[in-house]
Amino acid sequence: MRLGVDMKCLALVSAATLSVTLLATCVMGAGWVRKMTGNDWTWYEDYAFAWATYVVACEPDRKCQVGMGVFAFGAPRGEKVSYSGEQEVLVVGFGSLHIRPADGQGPVRAAIAPKESGLISVTWDF
Repeated sequence: MRLGVDMKCLALVSAATLSVTLLATCVMGAGWVRKMTGNDWTWYEDYAFAWATYVVACEPDRKCQVGMGVFAFGAPRGEKVSYSGEQEVLVVGFGSLHIRPADGQGPVRAAIAPKESGLISVTWDF
């Protein structure tokens, strides 16, 4: 009987892992998210991965800033990176991506695209 319970548990864990992997594949293959920012932080996407990379893009001849991590008290509380053109950024854990203009010229067109992601892996010893 114990073997039957362990096999059911293994099947449930396998199904859950497959579901999360498929969800991550769908999310990471979603394509570009394009928006016009305001003068302050504009929300682009929430994320929850062990790690992920995104490509962020800003209008030519403009400077933008991307903020990553938990958004609290009016600003992203993780890393903030200034960039022009396109830049690849790494996110870890959970949070959201926000973009704002960093050149004092008002709202800007910006975009993000998911590139790669990694899930937290668990090794089962049976």
